[in-house]
Amino acid sequence: MSKESFSNIAFCTDFSENADLSFETARDLASHYGATLHIVHVMVNFSLAPPIHATYMPIEYDPKFVEQVTEAARGSIQERYVSKLAGSQRFDVHLLSGYASTEIIRVAEERDIDLIVMGSHGLTGLAHVLFGSTADRVVRRAPCSVLTVRMKKKKMPEKP
Repeated sequence: MSKESFSNIAFCTDFSENADLSFETARDLASHYGATLHIVHVMVNFSLAPPIHATYMPIEYDPKFVEQVTEAARGSIQERYVSKLAGSQRFDVHLLSGYASTEIIRVAEERDIDLIVMGSHGLTGLAHVLFGSTADRVVRRAPCSVLTVRMKKKKMPEKP
């Protein structure tokens, strides 16, 4: 691959431990390829949540609450990610609200993203069937390659 292979890399975070691990991969790839790192966080928009008992009740949020949540997310992005970038690293922060996979794909299309890097929580069995995952939806619908980073499984201590 040439150095021009990736010019825009999106790193998606939910501020989990797995996302933090994924950041290291995204940061290193962006640095290696001289790419702009797009840090993407999608805040849940509760009015988009599925209705409870088939009754839709829109919730009005205090604008101050939304502002506080937004500022907390912005602070976390600065502390956890931006502060760990090299001084010369190009980056852009995308703090969005909505349905995570939809917003990630929208950013990928609008910003001509070449690679999406995100964590995979590794749900299995019934939990995966019931909930699916944002990573699965992004992999299926993304206009570019997606690298999912999975944490190593912790070994269970042996029984004496």
